[in-house]
Amino acid sequence: MLLPGCVDYAIRDSDVESLPPVVVEERFVQAPLPEIDVLFVVDSTGSMADEQASLAAAASTFLDVLDDLQLTYQVGVTSTDPADDGALRGRPWIITGGSDSGSESLATALQVGTASAPPAAGFHTAALALDDALGLNRGFRRAGAGLHVVFVSDGDDQSDTWLGGDPESAFLAVLEADEEESGRLARVSAVVGDVPDGCRTNANSALPGTRYAAVAEATGGIVESICAADFAAIATALGGAAADWPTRFPLQAAPVDGSALVEVDGVRVESGWWLDTVEPALVFNLAPPADAEISVVYTLAESE
Repeated sequence: MLLPGCVDYAIRDSDVESLPPVVVEERFVQAPLPEIDVLFVVDSTGSMADEQASLAAAASTFLDVLDDLQLTYQVGVTSTDPADDGALRGRPWIITGGSDSGSESLATALQVGTASAPPAAGFHTAALALDDALGLNRGFRRAGAGLHVVFVSDGDDQSDTWLGGDPESAFLAVLEADEEESGRLARVSAVVGDVPDGCRTNANSALPGTRYAAVAEATGGIVESICAADFAAIATALGGAAADWPTRFPLQAAPVDGSALVEVDGVRVESGWWLDTVEPALVFNLAPPADAEISVVYTLAESE
């Protein structure tokens, strides 16, 4: 939320050769703790048994990260089987923060089984889960909550039959519509076979998850190898990526580069930020914490 800036003005006179610089102060308040809905879309074909077990073992780590971030979250799991209509797995089908049995419920839900025949249509089933035209996922997608879709597969998306010849663009359109309705960011992450050559473990191999990785990169999510041994580390990375705090705070006018003094919660911050003088903004390398009060004092660039 941009609060009205405190601005000092000087009157410019073309006959005066030297005028004192105009100094501007602007104040912002960082967004509050966000609400986030996380949808896992887990490949349910026959080669995924070991990967599902490893993912389930990391369920508690994933929820611990969300709890540590103090997010208000909901987590649901669906498969890549079109016959499932995008229905969320498990009872309860929505895992929420503060539940004593949340980790156990999520671990159970993530093991979606391996009985599905190809095609593994992850984008299609995710779209079904989010649209929920059949009312199977009541209460999962909340107004005003951000969205993070996590695809876990040892193959690539095969949604062409349902989404046409460009499933990537079709699913990006689904995410864009979700953002317009919720007013919050919709992001994708992918735990898939390495692009472009796939990967192999001692027991299994994975094809490159090219489509999943492309959509994750397009939305600012993360891409991790499904052949990685440490699913707990992957869960930590995914949990951190679920948080969505702004790093960019637009300024009312163009600043002189190098002129800014920045404070966060009354403490001077010397580094970790920069000034965009083209599209005026204060930009942090890492987002300030929720509800932080941000102050920036800068010299106004001379107009041409």
